[in-house]
Amino acid sequence: MKLVVKFVRAMIDLRLKVFNLAIIQDIETKTFNTIMEEQLDTGWKKAYVYDGIDAWIDYGRLILKKRGRKLKFEWDNWDEGVLVGPASLLEKIAKKHGLTVRRKVKWPVLPTT
Repeated sequence: MKLVVKFVRAMIDLRLKVFNLAIIQDIETKTFNTIMEEQLDTGWKKAYVYDGIDAWIDYGRLILKKRGRKLKFEWDNWDEGVLVGPASLLEKIAKKHGLTVRRKVKWPVLPTT
């Protein structure tokens, strides 16, 4: 099982590299909401909004599109916000809001058993 998890994680990290994407994790909810609104105000359009019974209570997901590019916003009430998108854009967002951009996901440590 551990090998499968490592493989899936490696594929996700590879996808970020191949498509020149980046990730910002652990975004405080207030900042996360501000970033979403800023992007909508600058012409990004909603392509997908999660609308399950727990939408924006336990989990939320929003995908925005603009000129062939995508921004994926994902939120849960444990880890708060995550943003994935073009590296150059995420670097600007991170700088403005004092956040850290990564080119690989910060994965939780796997149990040793």
